[in-house]
Amino acid sequence: MAENPSGTPSDDEMLQALARHLCGDGGAVRLDSSAGADLSWHSVLDCRIRRTTETRKESARTEKGRRDLSALPTYSHLADHRPGPPAEHGSLRRIELVREGSVRHNTCECGNGEWACKRCEGRGRLPCDPTTACPDCRGLESCGECDGTGKPRPRAKDRDRAAAATAARTLPKRVRCAKCRRPDAACPTCAGRGRTQCSQCTGTGLVDCPKCTGGGTVAHDACGGSGVVTTWVGALIEQRSREELVRRPLKRPPFPVRRRAARLGRWRKAVLTGDDALPGDLDATHAEALVPYLAPAGEVHRRVVLRHLPLARITVPTDPDRVFYAFPGSDGIEVLGLPSRRRVARGLAIAAAALVVVVLLMSLLG
Repeated sequence: MAENPSGTPSDDEMLQALARHLCGDGGAVRLDSSAGADLSWHSVLDCRIRRTTETRKESARTEKGRRDLSALPTYSHLADHRPGPPAEHGSLRRIELVREGSVRHNTCECGNGEWACKRCEGRGRLPCDPTTACPDCRGLESCGECDGTGKPRPRAKDRDRAAAATAARTLPKRVRCAKCRRPDAACPTCAGRGRTQCSQCTGTGLVDCPKCTGGGTVAHDACGGSGVVTTWVGALIEQRSREELVRRPLKRPPFPVRRRAARLGRWRKAVLTGDDALPGDLDATHAEALVPYLAPAGEVHRRVVLRHLPLARITVPTDPDRVFYAFPGSDGIEVLGLPSRRRVARGLAIAAAALVVVVLLMSLLG
């Protein structure tokens, strides 16, 4: 028989539990290897390995205004700082640090937080056209006689008279032209000039700069208008966690066995960190499978959570149609019997034959 894992029930104990299962509570049948029983171990392992890797970056920092950095942890030598294990619920942890004695609150070059406005070059005002196109005639029908030129057109031409009539229809109320002095010919809004005084600058030719609202200065961007710039040497530690799953055997036990073992099995659990050794009662094949996963892989922290359950598979010649599985439970050794492959194949063959008979009968009756 195969070597049983350290600390698990022995082969004989598993066989005795199966004998009790086969014979009932009052049975006294002896079942061992001499009776042809075949026992093999298929212990189950569920293991999750969480690794944490990290990167560290140190750089000179600058920020607008007077920043309060007193809440951030400090360090003298970044390589010596130990932030501890990452939070269990997160996959990324960011830790901002400040080097001791590096914080400075410097007066900005602007002095008081103000800086000359670049748009108006500190003048506070921008040039503006003192006049704008007439809102009524747009300069196109300013005067029906001179078109805003001051010189009346020859009145003998029909096209000129037609143009004047069109203008009169567009703007029925006409006034004396300020340029050609013709009465009832010009737009009443601009008096034939084609343009009116600009409402923004009221004809002065200057308007307040919209950037600085006429003040000539704006808040200095480099200091955010505070007149102070904070500088320091800081570091950022980023810790990333990933999880690996290790299961053995790769071919899992039948589903009924897994379901019953999950409910009734006395699973052994262990949590390992750092260089902790594997549990001594772990199946040798499981321990061998875990060794490569426990080799250092550049991580700064490692946490291993494993569950394992001794599980035996047993066949006996007196009951060839069943395969039995046994494992430690809360009330002793649990035994579960399942149909063997031969029995399943035989059942499928019988079902297939019955189906063929039914098909033949239906074809004959049809």
